[in-house]
Amino acid sequence: MRLAGERQSATPANTMKTNKIIPTSEVRAEQVTNALAESIYLGVDMHKPFLMVTRILDQTNPQPAQKFDWEDFWKFAQKQVGLAKKVYVVYESGAFGFWPARRLQQMGLSVHVVHPEKLDPRHKRVQTDRLDSRHLADKLQRYVLGNRKAMASVYIPTEAEERVRLEARHRRALAGERQRLIARGQGLLLSQGIFSTRGWWHPKRWEELQAQVCPELARVLGDDRDILLELNQRLQRVNQALVRTAPAQLPVGFGKLTWVLLLRELCTYRRFEHRRGLGGFTGLCGGVSASGHYHADLSINKAGSPYLRALLVELAWRIVYWQPDYKALQRWKHVFGPNGKARQRKIAIVALAHQLMVDLWRWQTGRTTPQALGLKLAGA
Repeated sequence: MRLAGERQSATPANTMKTNKIIPTSEVRAEQVTNALAESIYLGVDMHKPFLMVTRILDQTNPQPAQKFDWEDFWKFAQKQVGLAKKVYVVYESGAFGFWPARRLQQMGLSVHVVHPEKLDPRHKRVQTDRLDSRHLADKLQRYVLGNRKAMASVYIPTEAEERVRLEARHRRALAGERQRLIARGQGLLLSQGIFSTRGWWHPKRWEELQAQVCPELARVLGDDRDILLELNQRLQRVNQALVRTAPAQLPVGFGKLTWVLLLRELCTYRRFEHRRGLGGFTGLCGGVSASGHYHADLSINKAGSPYLRALLVELAWRIVYWQPDYKALQRWKHVFGPNGKARQRKIAIVALAHQLMVDLWRWQTGRTTPQALGLKLAGA
């Protein structure tokens, strides 16, 4: 019996109160619209201990960023597939590589990996993980809705392409370490007044140097020399393995090792839909500064892969010597003659390297043939 004026309890008598706090990220993950959304956009800022995720539903404002560990993030991403007709994800390329993208693709999400950049469009000098994930989500939404300039999406290689590219990059690392040791030895010898430093690690030259340097420097150089000789052997084995994968017939002067390194750095020529995207990746396109009546042509922008650019310039010099009938070369043939100037040759070789990359792409994608380009194949 309830006395007059007594209020009925708001909670049942058998209900136990609890102070348990449900994580905010779990609450937000359960917030969905009644109808199936058209699109969900996820901007992900990745770190080793956690991920910061900003979600945008259709045309609404971005939701507050959520913090996940890696296991909870996979569960959250899988939930989004059932909440919208299409789910898009973006993160910056970096230390984590492309395995997160492939795993998200297997879940049914559309993944974009973008080139890293400073995510502070208004230059407020305030940059946090939450703001970074929000800026990524904003860029992704604009990109999907048709603004292809909103972000620079990079190619996501397959697992097989990444494995073969790893071999080529391992070769580059060995060559870089070898060159570092050579330069270090040359610097140490020069600091002691020895000017003849070329090939200091070769057996004959090393015997001569041991009598000229102090015992302490001889021990230091001896250790570096042992490492250098070991690197030479390893580098030779890697080069032989790479050369064995080259095609049997190539244009004269191309070189099997250069061909393989070029292909493995690109992964596949078919990743490019048009020649403009290919030219931008090489970084061999000329820069421009123009405003109003003012216009100035600048040097190349160097916006692409430096290693690819070095391979192409090296290959272009071989073309000048081994492929005199190459059609793209005819435009600059007078520059490489006896009356050409050094500065003109430098400009021409860069332009030739750019055109060579475009012609290789046309050849490898079936748009032309080596004979149509004026390239002579070995053994033909």
